[in-house]
Amino acid sequence: MDIKSYIDDLFRYLKTYETNYSQFETEAFMQTYNGIRTVFQTLREQRNQAVEADYSFLDAVKLTPLASSDLRHLTVQMLITYFESVADVDGRSNQAYDYCRGLRAAKQDVQFFEGVLLPLLFKEGALNDNSRLHSFLLDELANFLNKYGRPINADLSPEAFDAFDDGRKFLELARRRLQLGNDLMVDRSALEFHLQRVGSFDKLSQKKKLFKEYLMQWRYLIKISFWTKVKSFFGELGGKAKGFFSSYRYTRLVFSQRRPAFFLLTFLILFWLFIAMMTPLWWLDYEQGQYDKMYERVERLK
Repeated sequence: MDIKSYIDDLFRYLKTYETNYSQFETEAFMQTYNGIRTVFQTLREQRNQAVEADYSFLDAVKLTPLASSDLRHLTVQMLITYFESVADVDGRSNQAYDYCRGLRAAKQDVQFFEGVLLPLLFKEGALNDNSRLHSFLLDELANFLNKYGRPINADLSPEAFDAFDDGRKFLELARRRLQLGNDLMVDRSALEFHLQRVGSFDKLSQKKKLFKEYLMQWRYLIKISFWTKVKSFFGELGGKAKGFFSSYRYTRLVFSQRRPAFFLLTFLILFWLFIAMMTPLWWLDYEQGQYDKMYERVERLK
């Protein structure tokens, strides 16, 4: 693989994003990014090629300020940090990393990723509201921190989670999915199961469309249709009614209480009002039916 051509392609995509976003190809950008990342492990052994790749990165990075766009800032800082962490085993291929690190206010990788890149990713309108691109970069951020950052707290309490800002919450959820798997909602001891039960995910989903998309994609939101709710209500009501009338003595006891008696009286009033309103309509329908039959009979006799 000619990594230099891939690097050139990647920075062309960044320029298109900044100058002509309507022509920006999200999937092609991500494939190119992944193609470059795949080679990093190989470059640990191929040291001359690693040095050449480092020079290619450095030349491309210096051409345009990182502040030109959020995508350029996120992409370059993460990709170059990955390159140094994975491929640079002898200190010969870290010039691009040293240059990018020199532009940071926070020099430590983890501190910079959490304190600068994460807020940038979750800034209002980030990445032109491209949710596919946002998800891709969030996973990259989570993956790096899982490998090189502090271990996740598998026993994180709901109270500690609620104290995080919104960006940190989604980073934490993404890190947990990558490390603990995608079936946390079926684990009754998991943080995610509890957060769903107490409505934390519902509240998060109401803040931003992006948040709702993440939670729906991860199946942390359970959407219940109107008819499902109606069916559940009448099913529960039927079960209670069956219990009420299962025993004559129990029925008398239940309806001797004030609240059930009130509901029974209300139900009976509404029921008879319904009958009173519908009886004339049913009678009119009956008369119209009889009239239609008589008319058809007359027509046949003509």
